[in-house]
Amino acid sequence: MNLNKVIKQFFDENEFDKIADRMLVLRSDGISIYSNCEDKFEVSTIGALTSGLWQAAESLSAIVGKNNDFFEFRLGFDTSSDGLYILPVKIINEMYFVCIIYGKSENPGKLKRNIRQLKDSLEVFLSKFSLDVEKNREEYLFQNISDVEMDKLFAYGGI
Repeated sequence: MNLNKVIKQFFDENEFDKIADRMLVLRSDGISIYSNCEDKFEVSTIGALTSGLWQAAESLSAIVGKNNDFFEFRLGFDTSSDGLYILPVKIINEMYFVCIIYGKSENPGKLKRNIRQLKDSLEVFLSKFSLDVEKNREEYLFQNISDVEMDKLFAYGGI
C-alpha cells in the first residue's frame, strides 16, 4: 500500500480537498502525506509548525498529570471566520494529523464538524487496507523479486 496514493485517492474521489483553503494530512514528524496546497515550501512549513505545535500542546497537557489519549483531542486556534484546526488520526496504529487552515468561513462550526467526519471516514477507509508486505507488493513494477534476489543484485563488492 502506498499511503500517499491511497489518501490522495480518498480525497479526490470524495472531493474533500475542497472543504478548506489549505488541508494537509501529516505524519507526527510533520512530513506531508497529502496536501491541497500548490506551494511545497508552504506545505513543509505548515507540517513542521503543526508537528511542533501538537508536541508542545501534549507537553503542556502532561502538566495536568493525567494519562491522556491524545487521539481524543483536537487543537483549534481561530476567530469567528478564520483559523487553524488540527485533529489526530490513527493510521496503521500511528498518529497522523489532519490540519486545515481556513479564512473567511461563513460557518466555521460546520467546517469543523465536516473535518471531524472526514477524519472518521478516513480512519474507516484506511482500516480496509492490509499491512501485509507481500500483499502490498502488488503495486510494484517488479512483483516477483524477492528480498534475497534484491540483496544479491546489490551484493557485488568488486573494485
